[in-house]
Amino acid sequence: MARRKSFYPMFSPSLSNALLLEPDQLEQNILLAYVQLAAMPDQVNGARTATVANFGSVEVRLTELTQMEDTRRHIPSFWLEVYSHTAHTIIDSCGCFEFNEAELAAAAELICEAKRIDETALKADAVAAATRLRPHGDRGMRA
Repeated sequence: MARRKSFYPMFSPSLSNALLLEPDQLEQNILLAYVQLAAMPDQVNGARTATVANFGSVEVRLTELTQMEDTRRHIPSFWLEVYSHTAHTIIDSCGCFEFNEAELAAAAELICEAKRIDETALKADAVAAATRLRPHGDRGMRA
């Protein structure tokens, strides 16, 4: 697995309940996306992509690199990516070779992080909106 070290104990009941995300359900969503990739045609860039989860403007995608050279066996052929529609960029990712237990745990952790990223963005938007509307000196409300 590329990038992350993870294990199941990090999914304490308080963490998964706080985010309303259950590790088993996350893993099922990842495996469902994995199965969906098999039925998809290759894109022009030699990849297939399926959506695993959406959290507001943050999307979690599973991408399979289908046209990898045999010399690149050390690079995972599956990537779970956190994509920001606001920033139009991938903001985090982790690679998977075979979706073993450790890789599924790391992928589920990444989905939880995507949820936190969306929640943080929502809070930042609310603070920015409140800042624009708060009284500013003796001139009334700022616009």
